Amino acid sequence: MGGRTTLLVLTFSLAVLSIELGISHGCREKERKALIDFKRGLHDPSNRLSSWVGEDCCAWEGVGCSNISGHVIKLDLRNRRRTYLTEDCTHQEVYYLLDDDPGCNWALRGDITPSLCSLQQLSHLDLSGNYFLQKPIPKFIGAFRRLTYLNLSDLSSNKLVGGVPDSLCNLQTLESLHLRRNNLSGPIPLCLKSCTELVTLDLGHNNFIGNIPTWIGESLLYLKTLSLRSNAFTGSIPQLSSLTSLRILDLSNNNLSGIIPQSFGNFSAFLKIIFQESFLIAEKSPQSLVILDLSRNKLQRNLKSLDLSYNFLYGSVPASLANLSSLQSLILYSNELNGTISEAIGGLKGLIQLDLYNNSFRLPTSSRNLRYNETFTMFLDLSHNSLHGSVPTSLGNLSSLRSLFLYSNDLNGSIAEGIGGLKGLNYLVLSYNSFRLSELHLVNLSSLKYLDISYNYIDLNKGDEWIPPFQLRSLYMTFCQIVPRPHFPRWLRLQTTLRDLSLSSTSIKERIPNWLPSSLEYLSLSNNEISGDVPQYLPNLMYLDLSNNSLTDHLSPRILNMMPSLQFLDLSNNKIPGFIVGFWTICGSILLNSRWRIAYFQAIDNMCDELYVVLVLNVAMFKRKLMVGGQVD
Repeated sequence: MGGRTTLLVLTFSLAVLSIELGISHGCREKERKALIDFKRGLHDPSNRLSSWVGEDCCAWEGVGCSNISGHVIKLDLRNRRRTYLTEDCTHQEVYYLLDDDPGCNWALRGDITPSLCSLQQLSHLDLSGNYFLQKPIPKFIGAFRRLTYLNLSDLSSNKLVGGVPDSLCNLQTLESLHLRRNNLSGPIPLCLKSCTELVTLDLGHNNFIGNIPTWIGESLLYLKTLSLRSNAFTGSIPQLSSLTSLRILDLSNNNLSGIIPQSFGNFSAFLKIIFQESFLIAEKSPQSLVILDLSRNKLQRNLKSLDLSYNFLYGSVPASLANLSSLQSLILYSNELNGTISEAIGGLKGLIQLDLYNNSFRLPTSSRNLRYNETFTMFLDLSHNSLHGSVPTSLGNLSSLRSLFLYSNDLNGSIAEGIGGLKGLNYLVLSYNSFRLSELHLVNLSSLKYLDISYNYIDLNKGDEWIPPFQLRSLYMTFCQIVPRPHFPRWLRLQTTLRDLSLSSTSIKERIPNWLPSSLEYLSLSNNEISGDVPQYLPNLMYLDLSNNSLTDHLSPRILNMMPSLQFLDLSNNKIPGFIVGFWTICGSILLNSRWRIAYFQAIDNMCDELYVVLVLNVAMFKRKLMVGGQVD
């Protein structure tokens, strides 16, 4: 008896010691085979799964096991190099310019095979950002009853399709569900209300329809993040007053209507609210925008971001908005708001981003109106606001400003006092105004990287003497009136990092100089009176527009000897001799050069896409005007 007791004590002690030392039973053979079967169904172009060899699957990349039982409890194969900018790994299209995006090459490709069913102890499954076959969400995922985290977001162009299967509703221990950026459709299934432990629910960028279910606010009481953006939800915003822990709410880019429930003001934990493009309508009252007057309640304590862009908001922003003392981002663009900018920001001392694009705001005349933000604001967009007069000196107080957009207004005068002292400015867009600028107005902008001064008056009176304090990456001077004479600014030769340059429609009459920066990738010189030859010394050029000039160059064989990176070339309406030679030179290049051929058809596709987008936007704008007109009546 004593011996048996001693054995039991010894066995128990060893078990406790194993737990304390993190000793496991090693990889379970059945689960190892399941992972090997899963790997066989994948194409791994970057060899991410090279460690998936040997007997101990717990040591494999992306696999996590329990220290006690040895069961696989975590499978994290998300594509960490994938950015949301890469939408289509088939053609590796990137919708914004990036220096490098290896995300598509890093993506696993293939199928989510049922062999994973053997991982019954799985609590964390992340396959986001990869390139799985276009199929519905596998029903067998509903068998992972211990799952607390599921991420099937961003599965490239061949996304998940269909609706959310009812089997997912079996995951009643689920705390985070991410199905963002797929092609899922239909209404949100009612049975998801049984997943009462959910803290994060992200169904954004899909094709879900119908009203936003009221049971979200009644059953998912632990929600901190709710994102339903970029779907096709209709109706009004439901009451969510029971979600007292809600911190981030994103309902943007849907077909919602009505007003924001006033109960939102009681959310003390809110960090971010986004209602962009939801067609919400402001409620008339003596205080104007009741819809924005959320600061009388607990909301003022934590709210970091408020986005109400692309709605039907009108009138002035209430002064009580200044009580949102933690606000860092205020985005109100494309509404019908008015008043001065100081009324919009008041005492928002922590404000980093202020976007008031396409409204009717006015600039303050006194510098004291912006004194509260001189150390904080980094992004300011007041474009399309019908601003007129000169730039106030008060803008010079925003010493931390990095991006300033004032295009498409009626501003005039100089920028020296209002903007010239912003030494940290990276982006400056002043196009479509009536400024009179010279090199002296830019002399302190040493951090400038992007400058757009198109459709203004430019006085380049310093000539060859001036040395810029900055190194630009992009310079746009389209339709500028360059005085005292139209010419290539000589200081461009010092811009060794310049990638984009537009001097179109500036009345330049000279030859293209041989000192333009060799770093140029985009060069537009159309609609001038430029003579001479086509430049050959720019090895990185991808886009070259020399149309509507007086070039006299013989295209053959010079055109065939240009930079191999060139994807777009326009030499139309010049004095280049030999129509047949020029025609067959270009057409022959398209036929024989695969890169040119692909670029040509991509350009055609992009042009069609742009025309489609313009048409859709115009139709939407027309509908909005009709809706607004109907309400006014």
